[in-house]
Amino acid sequence: MVKSFLLPGWGEYTLEKPNRGRIFILSETALWTSFAGALIVSNNYTDLFQAYAADYAGVETSGKDRQFWVDVGNYESLNGHNEEHLRFRDYDAIYPMNSKWHWEWTSEEKRLQYRDYRVASDTWALGAKFIAGSIVMNHIVSAIDALYLQRISQIEAVSMQPLINMENGYSGLTLAIQF
Repeated sequence: MVKSFLLPGWGEYTLEKPNRGRIFILSETALWTSFAGALIVSNNYTDLFQAYAADYAGVETSGKDRQFWVDVGNYESLNGHNEEHLRFRDYDAIYPMNSKWHWEWTSEEKRLQYRDYRVASDTWALGAKFIAGSIVMNHIVSAIDALYLQRISQIEAVSMQPLINMENGYSGLTLAIQF
């Protein structure tokens, strides 16, 4: 069971069930490949949207958090962003008025294209999180499968006997499993 928890399929191979083990190993390989691919695509989109914002909105890309990048896609300029947050009295969301935080889109189309790139990056990153959860589930299911295979291999005998009680008018079966 521990072997399959560490590397899905290993316990199944140890218990001489290579077909079952192969399924878990192939699943693990596919999941890790998908996870790496999703992270790579997400990072590529991140690089793309940051470069796009630098080119078409004049954004300085270093030292910015996720919320800044979301705001860049939601507002035409730093001034527009700050004015709206002043109206809402959301003073914590206001960026300093300097070149480090400044942006102004050259067109609405460029801003919307940027936002599509940023959302794609977030979507791929979220997909990677779900794939990571699937990797964990694959480990758990493989460990449970190995435990199941181990337990059924320890069964020595299974017997069923009918029960008939003529006095009370009931009948049934008894199942006996010997380990």
